[in-house]
Amino acid sequence: MDISAPLAKGVAVRAGAMVQDQDQFFDVAHRNRLNLFGVGKVDIGERTTVTFGATYDRFKPAIQSGLPGIIGGLDGSDGQLLDVPRSTYLGADWNRFKSEIWSVFADVTHEISDRWTIRASGLYTDVERVDVYSYIGNQPITATNGLTNHIAYRGDSFMKSHSFDFNAVGSFPAFGRDHTLILGFDYQDSSYQSYYTRLSNYARIDVYDPVSPLEPPLNPYGPLPYYPVQGSNATCPDSTTVITPAPANCVIQNWGGSDTRITQYGAYGQLRFSPVEGLTAIGGGRLTWWDTDTQTLLPTLGRKSGYIIEARFTPYAGLVWDVTKDWNVYGSYADSFTPQAAPAGRSRPDGKQIEPLLGAQYELGTKLSLMDDRLLLSAAAYQIEQTNRLFNDPDDATVVLQIGKVRARGFEAEAAGEILPGWRINGGYSYTRTKYLEDANATFEGLPLVPIIPKHSVKLFTNYKAPAGPLAGLSLGGGLTWFSSTYGGNPAVYNAAGGVVTRSSIVRQGGYAVVDLRAGYEFDEKISLSVNVNNVLDKNYYARISSTGRGNYFGSPRTVFATLRFAYP
Repeated sequence: MDISAPLAKGVAVRAGAMVQDQDQFFDVAHRNRLNLFGVGKVDIGERTTVTFGATYDRFKPAIQSGLPGIIGGLDGSDGQLLDVPRSTYLGADWNRFKSEIWSVFADVTHEISDRWTIRASGLYTDVERVDVYSYIGNQPITATNGLTNHIAYRGDSFMKSHSFDFNAVGSFPAFGRDHTLILGFDYQDSSYQSYYTRLSNYARIDVYDPVSPLEPPLNPYGPLPYYPVQGSNATCPDSTTVITPAPANCVIQNWGGSDTRITQYGAYGQLRFSPVEGLTAIGGGRLTWWDTDTQTLLPTLGRKSGYIIEARFTPYAGLVWDVTKDWNVYGSYADSFTPQAAPAGRSRPDGKQIEPLLGAQYELGTKLSLMDDRLLLSAAAYQIEQTNRLFNDPDDATVVLQIGKVRARGFEAEAAGEILPGWRINGGYSYTRTKYLEDANATFEGLPLVPIIPKHSVKLFTNYKAPAGPLAGLSLGGGLTWFSSTYGGNPAVYNAAGGVVTRSSIVRQGGYAVVDLRAGYEFDEKISLSVNVNNVLDKNYYARISSTGRGNYFGSPRTVFATLRFAYP
């Protein structure tokens, strides 16, 4: 529901609500969402507008950690994806998740002149989240033994964020032409507290005949005594401290809490400069300051650890050439950086601060408009490189290395528009190739970085809406999505004698296509009905694969849903 109305001259309000309640195709899967929002807009004079509002979002999704796969063979052969019903659920029937997000915002826009506008905006967000769930461990299974361990987890997290942005946008004349300039400053301060507990291997589940484990006691704020593995009938000591060696068939929770505060601010700018007709140069960048403080709160109060970045500049530049009024070509370059912290208990061998993850992106493309702008064709090629990737030293549990370098290259082509009255099409092809360029593990160099991403994909959609005559108001459409083969996991590891030391965790999926259909009817300008059938052929496939450990997810089966839209007034 979405309602908007003017209250007076220059004053308007808008309010909305959305309620979603649905089951999913796998067992013990239910999700519920409530979203509310309200927005007010006030014109103060002819050149100033104030916008303000608030939103609330409550989300209770289903929690699914995916399926494991069958471990590779002793001969080094790959593993296999499971052939089980799509409804298979390996979590617990008591799994639950709840997040609540409150936010308020305000925006003031003022036109200084016909050329220049300034804008100031602020946002406050408050997030509370509780996760209580059980999931399978990262343990592969065999074709005849489907037993795997369960891990129980509870996490409570609280986040508050304040952000502010001020910018000016305007144009100025030079060399007989108008050019555009953007200058701005932004600031964000976030605090994040999290508390967790994890109880590993407290139960077992048979993948081929799953039965939900019972909910064990979980406390992220304090210790609990040893817990007997379900089904073992063990008698465990009433101790809240770790005993070595561990009592047989008894497990104890790992728990803790931390507080993190991130403050970042920066100045940014962009210039769009057109020296001659048909040529536009775009340049800009951002100067960033970043400060992160983290402190362990539980089980004991720890020392603060910091992460500081000062005046990091990330530039970007582009050039657009309008070859004709309907055809242009362009090229662009952009730097990026992502702050990153060392994994818990690890640091660089030289003792220096972890450097941010650095990226560089290059893109070349073209766009062509045909049929009086009714059809748009576009194509682009890109390359992305990242350096300073973290790699945990396998020989020293206290050391992390920054030697990783990876690359992604790709090509995309798309066509969209109305090729005949009432007949719209939208189709595209993409090619993606990722690669390890440098890695501490030399066996990865040259291999795909993200082999779970299809190298080739095609997406086609068409819809016809009868413009007039006895079929006026009726629309029919369909779509096809195709992905090439993918794989995930690591190959087998051999010893010097050629024997398998570690079995392969690779799982593979061949290419597949999914077909969707839709039909709709507009009764009048206010009422319309549509029916969509997704995966109309009921294709059985994995929408996402990972390895033989876990994280393999089935795609949705055939799904039919109808939508009735009503506009008032």
